[in-house]
Amino acid sequence: MTIREYIQADIPAMRALWRRVFDESERFLDAFFRLLPDIGSAVVATGEGHELLGAAYALTGFEWQRTDGTRAQIGYLYAVAVEEDARGQGIGAALSGAAAELCRKRESQIVATLPANAPLYDWYEKTVGTRHLLFRERHAVPARKTVDIMRLTATEYMLWRENLLRGKNFVRPSYPMLETQRALCEAYGGGLYATEDGILAAYRDGEVLIVREILCARGDPANSTASAAAALGCREAVYYSPCAGGGERYITADTPLSPDTVWNLTLD
Repeated sequence: MTIREYIQADIPAMRALWRRVFDESERFLDAFFRLLPDIGSAVVATGEGHELLGAAYALTGFEWQRTDGTRAQIGYLYAVAVEEDARGQGIGAALSGAAAELCRKRESQIVATLPANAPLYDWYEKTVGTRHLLFRERHAVPARKTVDIMRLTATEYMLWRENLLRGKNFVRPSYPMLETQRALCEAYGGGLYATEDGILAAYRDGEVLIVREILCARGDPANSTASAAAALGCREAVYYSPCAGGGERYITADTPLSPDTVWNLTLD
């Protein structure tokens, strides 16, 4: 087995593997692979016949903005996938370690990820040394129009977001990364929006609106999320708020993040 950084010729096989493992939207994959050179890179595992055995993505389009004025580049591990008949051989661990090293090679001071399920938190700790967590609390609200919503471009959303988070610890996505977020939301019937009180990023999962981020200047985020659900034809909306502990585990990283850090716009 060989593990190396991907080349352009690998993309068809990488994309096909992603579809098989994650059942992802073709529309999102179109955008992701178009934007990949601007948001990071990837590593692949190949067999003796040069066939693709697995892939993992090293995204470097995030920057931690601290309230003391300092910044840190964050590398983000994403979409680790191994062919079904190649599992159980340590390929996923080898890919994750290689992707973490690629993040560091691309000048990331912090490596982070959002595991897909609870047991993977311990797995990533052993594999790449991520330990420190942020926590979040889940909220569900029925659809009900109380405020209007308006679709935003990635540039408009970024400007609103910077203003709403001024003076806070927060993770800033690069413009290409925010374009990737927009593509993900729109591929699943949502998008980036403004309300009378702030902004939100969301997509549909059947009749439920999944809110990836909700930032309000003054009011209750439930009003904006409920209104977005009504506008997009959903029966309810689910959103999350940061909490100090006792909630759902969220980001895991190899360097401590302030408990009050606002991230929200992960890709998982």
